[in-house]
Amino acid sequence: MKPTVIAVFTGMGVALMAVAYLIVTAHEGEEDWQKFVEANHCQAVGASDGSNRGGWRCDDGKIHYRWRQQK
Repeated sequence: MKPTVIAVFTGMGVALMAVAYLIVTAHEGEEDWQKFVEANHCQAVGASDGSNRGGWRCDDGKIHYRWRQQK
């Protein structure tokens, strides 16, 4: 094999391992989010267009959206 091919596959392998590591060790923050919801009296609001863009309206006057909606 050519050294460039080996370097490309090695780089791709390292990138895949890095992405897998980040996915496995990602902190969801569900406990922190629940504390925030309770402390700021947030109410779930859904999008009326049928998309999955539901958010949380809190007493700070803002609608907060989460990266991963967990309902």
